[in-house]
Amino acid sequence: MQDRPVTISRLQRSVTDSLATVKPRFEEEYLEPRTGYSLDLALPSSRVAIEVDGPSHFLLPDDRGVRKPNGPTLLKRRLLAAAGWRVISVPFYECNGLTAVERQTYMERAAAPL
Repeated sequence: MQDRPVTISRLQRSVTDSLATVKPRFEEEYLEPRTGYSLDLALPSSRVAIEVDGPSHFLLPDDRGVRKPNGPTLLKRRLLAAAGWRVISVPFYECNGLTAVERQTYMERAAAPL
């Protein structure tokens, strides 16, 4: 939940910029009134959120290299789903190192069902 000033990471800024060319109506840092959570990117009228999940949202990789969301991230996703939101996660390990064109293609695929 939001209780401190919001800091937008470079990754979130790059994802936002890429998404703006595909789906320009998203609001940044939307404060969801029922849960009190700040959503990285949101379409409130459609109740769709895109969360840019950095390393702090995940446990360390397991022995197969799989990263699983940590407890606070799972709780946020569950509460948002219970409040009627569809949450799309954009994990850092899928976006880091992508060129601007590759990131735009990634976001086109992520936002395709919208």
